[in-house]
Amino acid sequence: RTMNVDARRWSPQLIELVRKGGEAVLDQAVAAEPRLPEPGKEEIDASQTAEIQSIAFKEEDRLLRLALAAMMLGDRSLVSAAVQRASDLAGWAPRGATGFFNHDFAATSVAWTLALAYDWLYADLTVGDRRKLLEAIRPRVEDMLSPPVSGMPTGWAGLDWGRKLDRWPYDSHGAVTLARLAVICSALAGEDALFDRCKEEVVPRYLTRPIPWDGGEGGYANGTHYAQWDVAYTHFVVWHLLKNALGVDLWQSDWAKAYLNFIVYFLPPGTPTGMFGDGAEQRHAGTWATQAKAYAAARPSALADWYALNQHGEDSLQLALLFAPQRDWKAIPNTLPPGTPSAVHLSDVGWVAMHSDLADRGRTSVYFKSSSYGSYNHSHADQNSFVIHARGRVLAADSGYYDYYGSPHWKGWYKQTRAHNAITFDGGQGQQPYTMDAKGRITRFVHHADYDIATGDATASYGGALSQAVRSIVFLRPATVLVYDRLAAKTPRTWEWNLHALSRMKNKDARELEVEQDGVRMCVSLLEAPDGAFTQTDRFSVQPRGNFPRQWHARYATQKKITEASFLALLDIGCRRPETRLSDGADGATLHVGGFQVLLRADGTVQEAH
Repeated sequence: RTMNVDARRWSPQLIELVRKGGEAVLDQAVAAEPRLPEPGKEEIDASQTAEIQSIAFKEEDRLLRLALAAMMLGDRSLVSAAVQRASDLAGWAPRGATGFFNHDFAATSVAWTLALAYDWLYADLTVGDRRKLLEAIRPRVEDMLSPPVSGMPTGWAGLDWGRKLDRWPYDSHGAVTLARLAVICSALAGEDALFDRCKEEVVPRYLTRPIPWDGGEGGYANGTHYAQWDVAYTHFVVWHLLKNALGVDLWQSDWAKAYLNFIVYFLPPGTPTGMFGDGAEQRHAGTWATQAKAYAAARPSALADWYALNQHGEDSLQLALLFAPQRDWKAIPNTLPPGTPSAVHLSDVGWVAMHSDLADRGRTSVYFKSSSYGSYNHSHADQNSFVIHARGRVLAADSGYYDYYGSPHWKGWYKQTRAHNAITFDGGQGQQPYTMDAKGRITRFVHHADYDIATGDATASYGGALSQAVRSIVFLRPATVLVYDRLAAKTPRTWEWNLHALSRMKNKDARELEVEQDGVRMCVSLLEAPDGAFTQTDRFSVQPRGNFPRQWHARYATQKKITEASFLALLDIGCRRPETRLSDGADGATLHVGGFQVLLRADGTVQEAH
C-alpha cells in the first residue's frame, strides 16, 4: 500500500467521523454510467458535459470515503461494499463518456479514484478484482499520456508523457491531470510497465513544477475560484499522498509557504465573493474554510491559524483535511499576529489587495489587478481593473456570470474589458480577450498604515489601440478610494470609465453616482474628466444561459473623440462627503481630501500621500 495512511495517529473522534462518512455511502448505488453528449447545440453539449463531470466527481467522493473507512477500520461490511463499488465503477467504458478524449476531467477522476481504491483495498481484492480495476484504469492513463492526436484541439490532446507541458506550461487541465497522474502511477508502479514508465517520466515533471500559475510568490493567476479547486482538492491531496509514497514533501516548497498570502488577502474572512477571473463572482464559504484549515493543519503559523479559525463550514471529510496533521482548533489562539500588514502586492501575478483592517469582517477591501498573465485561459481582459467590498457587500463588482467556459456570454461579455471596472473606448472596445499578450503590470506599490498606492500600466493589453493606459489607485484608510487614469491614443477616441454594481445606481448628476447594496453606500464623483455623462443599463451585451440576478453597468463616456484623457474619481464608502480641493502646481495637480494631500503626476503616477 504505497498510499497508505496510518490511522494510529488519528483521534477516536476523527476515526468515528471517517466511519460515519463511509457508512453514509453504504446504501447509495453507483450512478448509472453517463452517456456521451449527443450532437446538437453548443449549450446543450455544455450542459451534458457538465453533467458527466458532476456524476464522476460525486462517485469519486463516495468511493474514496467508503474505501478509506474500509481501510482504516477493517469493518467487513465496509470492505465488501467498497470492493463492490470499485468493481461497479470499473465497469464504466474506459473510452466512453468518461474517457479522456470525451471528458478529460472525468477520465482523470475515475482513474484516480480506482487507483486509490486499488491501493487502499489491495489485500481485500481478488486477482479478478485487481485485473478488472487495472483494465479500467490503463486505457484512461494511456490516453492521458498519449502524444497529441491529429485533428484534436490542443487542449484535449494527451500530455505526451508530460512533455506537452514543457511546450504549453499554462494548460490548466493538463497541470491538474499531471498532478493526479503522479499519484496514480506511484500507486500502481510494479503492476504494469505503463505505470512504471509513467512514474519514472511523469512524477519528476510534476515535482519540478507543481504549480504553473505563479512566479514564486504564492499567487494563482487563474483566479481564486480555480485556485480553490485545483489547489485544495488536487494539489494539497497529492502532496500528502506523495509524501507517504515517495518521501518528497512539497508542503515545504517556497510556493506552498507563500500561498498563505494569496488566500488570506484575496479570500479574507467574510468576503462576499472570490477574486478575479472565471467564477470569481461566486461565494464558496465552505470550500474556503476547508482550504484554510487544510493549509493551517499542514503549515501551521500564527497567521494561518487565525485565518483558519475565522473561516467556517468546512468539509471535515475532504481528503486534504483528513490527511493533514490533526489540530485541536479549540486550543489555538484566534488572534491576528501583531504587525500583520493590511495590504499585499503579489508581483508574480500582478494583484494588489488593500484592506482597512484585515482582522475586521466588516472591513473595506480594495482589489486591483494588472497582470502579466493577460486574459489567457480563466483570466479576463481586466488589466487595471478594481473591485471594492465593504461590510461584506459588493460595491464595485466584476460583472457577469460564469455560465460555462466558452459560452456566448463568456465570450461576448464576461471576458471583455467592458464587464469590469476598467477603461474602454469607442462603444465598449477594450483589451484583447483571449491571450497572454494582453499584459498589464504593477509598476509601483506603496503601503503605509494610513494609505496604500498602487499603479498599473495596461497599455500593452490594448493591442496597440492605445499609447497610454496608466491607472493609480489610492486607498486612504478607512474608506476613501481615489482612481486616477491617464490615457492616450494616436487616433481620437471616445473614452469610457466603467463601474458595475449588483443593484441600480442612483444618478446624482452627469458626473456623480451613488451605489447602495443592502444599506451599504458608496458615492462616486468624477472630480476630473473630459465633458461627458454617466449612463447605465441592466443589460449584458450577451445574456448568460440560466436564471441569474440582474446587474447594473454604468459608463461615463466623453462627448467628443479626443486623443488624450484624464479621469480622477473619488469613491467615498459610506458617503461621508469629505471636503476636496484640487489645485495645479509645477509637479502636477494636488488633491486635498479628508486631511490628506495627494500629488497626481502627468504620467498617471501618484506621489505618496501625506
